[in-house]
Formats: sequence, structure tokens, C-alpha cells
Amino acid sequence: MLKEAKQNKMKINIRNLLKYFDTRTSTVYGDTTAVMSVVGEDLGATLFKHYCENERKSKVEIVDPNEEIPTEGKKIGRRLDRWILEKTKNNLVLYQAEIKSWSSRAIGGITIPVDISEEELRKKIKQNWNRNVALMNDKRVNGLNKVLVEMPTDKKLDELGINGPYNKAPLLIFWDARNSKGDTDCFSKYNIKKKQHNFNYCWIFSCSLYLRHLHKKGIKDLQIVIPNAERRINRLNSLFKV
Repeated sequence: MLKEAKQNKMKINIRNLLKYFDTRTSTVYGDTTAVMSVVGEDLGATLFKHYCENERKSKVEIVDPNEEIPTEGKKIGRRLDRWILEKTKNNLVLYQAEIKSWSSRAIGGITIPVDISEEELRKKIKQNWNRNVALMNDKRVNGLNKVLVEMPTDKKLDELGINGPYNKAPLLIFWDARNSKGDTDCFSKYNIKKKQHNFNYCWIFSCSLYLRHLHKKGIKDLQIVIPNAERRINRLNSLFKV
């Protein structure tokens, strides 16, 4: 297993985060994209880890993307964002994860208020899902369904402590509220209509829906580890004094 270095935890306010990323009028144009470029991938992977360990009672390890990411093993080829290992009581799953930090400010993005009714939330979830589902079933590989192309593992993962035997699975992590079945559950499985690539299914995780679930339970803040985002924020603070 991975050796965990001591890392600082950052505090996030759930309501403020949902309002910022899920409401178009909460930001100045361009700011959301800039913020997501700093924190998006780390935030998505870490929230998935938090969900698994707190809701599924599993153990999750995220491979540092500076060490290894899923690729086709070619100089020019498809690349994904993270290797994520989940260990349950009876299973070991290695997710090849693609992280899409699409928020309300993204092209086609929609505002979803924090205090929206469940009926209206389901409509928004369906609207978000229908925006891109055709890309998942395209026989041509694109920026979304590339997660269905199996990425090879190599000795580097073994050296990093990611040891099998494990089952490999595709995982799409979205910021925005979406679920393949139109439900409010943050984790769902989507079955591809016709197998075009290596996998005929994909796991879907929504950061927004997970945070809404926690908010509904009365949880106000989270303490999370986002090392790459922390490094970037510290660098910005050292370069630009406000």
C-alpha cells in the first residue's frame, strides 16, 4: 500500500462551495474556471475518497498524479487523471478515473440552488446527464468516453505500493449534479448501450450531489487533503501579495 506522507488538511464550507460552483451569478465570468484549474482534480478525487471511506466504509488510496497517471503507455496517446484504489471487505478495485470539473459556469451549465426541492433537483440532474450522454455511447473515442479505454498498469504502480490482484474499473468524477438514473444518489453505474470500447459500463460520481447529501445531514464543514491544490495556492500567495 502507499506510504502516506504527512499532509495538511484544508477546511471547506459545504454551503459556500455549492453556492459558488452551482450558481452562475455567484462569480465573475472566468473566475470559476480559474479556481477549478487550481483545485478541480484534487477536489474531485478527494471527495470521492471521502465518500467511499465514510459512506461505503472502504479504504481508498489516490496515486499522486505527479508520480503516475493512467495512460496508454505511448508518447502520444490518451491520458486520464488519476489511479484510485478502493479496498472493501471482499474486493479490491483500481479505478482509472477521469475528472470533469464542469460547474454552472461551464458551457451549457445550469444553476442549481443549494436549497432546491428534491423534485426540481431531479429535473436538473436529468438535464445535466442528458447534455453529454451521447458522448458516452460514441464509437469514436472522445474526451469523455476515453475512460472506457482500458489503460495498462506497469511496474511503477507496484513500486508505489498499488499491488493486486485487483479489478480494474472506469470512473467518471463530475463536479456538477448528475446521475445516470436521474436519482439524487451521488454514485451510480451507467451501462453503455452498445459496447464500443474495452468497458461496457462506467461508474459515475457527482461531487455536488455528495456535498448536498452531507449538507442535508447538517454537516457544515469538511476537513480534506488536497496537496496539489495546496501547493498551487501557496505558490500564488508567494508570487502575488494582496
